[in-house]
Amino acid sequence: MLSELSSFIIFTVIFCIVALLFIASLKSFFSQLNIRRRLKKALRQNGKEIRQAKGNRVRQFEIYKRVYNNVVYGRRRFRRARKQEKYEQRLNDELNLMIKNPLTALFSWLKSVVFGVATVLFLLCSLLFGSIAVDEFKASSLTLPTVNPQIALKLDTDFNFDIERQINQLLNLFTEQPSFNIEKVATTNITPVYKESDYPTAVTNGEQLGQAMAYYMGQFESDFMIEYHGVMPDLQQVVDEAMRWLEDNELYLSRLRRELSWQAKDYRNGYVEFQIKATYDMTAEQNALVKGMVKQIVSAMPNGLSEVEKVKYVNDYIVTNTKYNLNSKESPYTPYSILMNGEGVCEGYALTALLLLEELNIESKYISGEVTSGELHAWNLVKLDGEWYHLDVTWNDPVPDQGNKVFYNYFLISDKQISKDHFWDTSKFPETASEGYM
Repeated sequence: MLSELSSFIIFTVIFCIVALLFIASLKSFFSQLNIRRRLKKALRQNGKEIRQAKGNRVRQFEIYKRVYNNVVYGRRRFRRARKQEKYEQRLNDELNLMIKNPLTALFSWLKSVVFGVATVLFLLCSLLFGSIAVDEFKASSLTLPTVNPQIALKLDTDFNFDIERQINQLLNLFTEQPSFNIEKVATTNITPVYKESDYPTAVTNGEQLGQAMAYYMGQFESDFMIEYHGVMPDLQQVVDEAMRWLEDNELYLSRLRRELSWQAKDYRNGYVEFQIKATYDMTAEQNALVKGMVKQIVSAMPNGLSEVEKVKYVNDYIVTNTKYNLNSKESPYTPYSILMNGEGVCEGYALTALLLLEELNIESKYISGEVTSGELHAWNLVKLDGEWYHLDVTWNDPVPDQGNKVFYNYFLISDKQISKDHFWDTSKFPETASEGYM
């Protein structure tokens, strides 16, 4: 809490400094514009005389002096003599720049542009640091709702409802510190879990080809052969159907596949032999350890948790035990890197959440899309109480890592809320609830 409060104070001080610079820059900018506007107007009014006096320095001086006096005394004077002197000095300097030669006139114009750009930059910086200060303030304090003691709740006698307990549960559920006693499951002595997919009885279409591929990919085979006995008008179309089936039904395996190539041999006797080569981001042994780790994490979860508390536990476990790191020891896109080494990127976060939620029998989906910056990104959809919600564990993890601090800005939120900075093919995924879960 102290660290968040210190951050709030630091960013507030920075915001105040930048805001003062913005105000000073804004005043200078408008003062500069006002001086240039008044001088240009006076020069235009005396333009004919200035042209006629060309070459006559004495006459030019008299005209420019009149221009200067018209501008100085054509406005209300400052009450303070020092301000008036400063204004007259700036006006004199600006007039000299505007009339000396084209180069100095250009410099005068550029100076106004610089004032304008600086003003905009200071404004943006003040908004940025102000926003950060507000976020840090929210993170450093949680205001409890006050309840008027004079308000009486009329409840049925057989309805056991503890309002204080319910409020505390809600507050504990969404404070920045995990409300659970989350301990990292040891990565040693994990019982590997090997699981094989069923091999289809026959491979006669794209779906069955996908099932056969899942059988071998589940064992992380790098080179395997499948006999296809179906119709063969377009083998590429059959393979495309198989890949779509994998994406829809074996997304975890599909995402762990790095590359895949195939060749087909047509024996002209009723079947085709598909020779398939694949590379993966994990090994079969690593995958078995991941599956074993998932079971141990779930078994260590407190008893009696509600569905939403289980989702929160998954979110908090990943966040508090993972650092966002693209240059991880193992592939950062895998649950192995997340669970065993505590580091990775969005795809690893989302796949890990998918595995944990699947183990908890909570329906979830993996979304691949983009964010405002145009970068590719991955997160999850979670189904609770018959409604879908977005869960972005990656963006709930502070960067740089802050230990047990957890954000909940992207915890069980709606399409409307997340679409401000996340973009995806909405036609491929169910629509969420109209509002966030909380």
